[in-house]
Amino acid sequence: MSSNSDQTTSAITQSPTSAPDAATAAAAAAATAAAAAASAAAAATDAANTAANTAAATTAAPAAQGAPTSPLGAAPKLHPLFPGNVFVSTVLDVLNSKETMTGRLVSKYMQRALMAGLFVGIFFTAFFAISATFAAAGPAMALAGKVLGACTFGWALVLIYYTNSELLTSNMMIVSIGVYHKRISWLHSLRILGLCLVGNLLGGLVVALLMRFSTIISGDIYTVMVAAVATKTGYLGQGAFGIADLFVRAIFCNFCINIAMLMCYNGKIVNDFTKCIIMMVAVFVFAYLGFEHSVADSVLFLIMGLHGVGDPLMEVLAIIVVILGNFVGGGLLIGINFAVMNDQHTHHAERSLRHNIGRR
Repeated sequence: MSSNSDQTTSAITQSPTSAPDAATAAAAAAATAAAAAASAAAAATDAANTAANTAAATTAAPAAQGAPTSPLGAAPKLHPLFPGNVFVSTVLDVLNSKETMTGRLVSKYMQRALMAGLFVGIFFTAFFAISATFAAAGPAMALAGKVLGACTFGWALVLIYYTNSELLTSNMMIVSIGVYHKRISWLHSLRILGLCLVGNLLGGLVVALLMRFSTIISGDIYTVMVAAVATKTGYLGQGAFGIADLFVRAIFCNFCINIAMLMCYNGKIVNDFTKCIIMMVAVFVFAYLGFEHSVADSVLFLIMGLHGVGDPLMEVLAIIVVILGNFVGGGLLIGINFAVMNDQHTHHAERSLRHNIGRR
């Protein structure tokens, strides 16, 4: 009896102490289970997000490949020493198309050259019309008319560029680079330039014929254009100095035209608005300063010739001088100059030569 009583008393005494320990253990186990469940849920969420992002990237990749890139980020990476390689490469690609067109597609090439003559004839006439209209309002307005007329004439080059028309003066640069890189012979280059000149003149003749049967060339416009013909042929009457003056003006003219083409072809500028501004400014400079453009002058002579103005022989001689000057400005100062400047093969040859001399 005494032993059983002691055991009962001991159990009763120990019971209040063991109950809190069990509750604590149960709570800890529950907390651990809850934490494990939360971790599993977080892991599942991360896995779902990763899968969703991967699926989205996979879906967007083909669309991104087909989507047009931003014009501001489309410029190719340029060579640090020879950034003009992009320009030369682009020009040589353009030359390939001209070779093809003057071979198997001569009629198409002539049509493009004719279109350039139309643009030059119409916009050069607009230049004189605007200048004459403002000049008639008084001397104070003459300068404004000259500025506005030169800006308007600049759109001719923009239209020629974006319609893929063929202009003699810009082709001088292209064939010169082709000859330097031995992609074309001088004889073939003369064929390209000759066909282009004929096409440009035909386009100018179309403008001249149409204007002859209209009243566009009349009044103050007629007077200003007559004076322009006299000025351009008058250089020849001034002897060697006058011929040199005409020649230098022709050099500067095509330098302006082809520096604009260089900027459009060099790979650094891909924004069309910027290209338009560059071409317009280039033409503005040569028109405002009175530089001489062989195609524009030829069209002027054709228009006024059908109105009975000018000496054909003097006009032909003037155009010959201007064509030679244009070739120096565009073909040599831009074409050959930039071809040599960006010729990596010459650079490597010079380095090899210096290295060999140093070893000796």
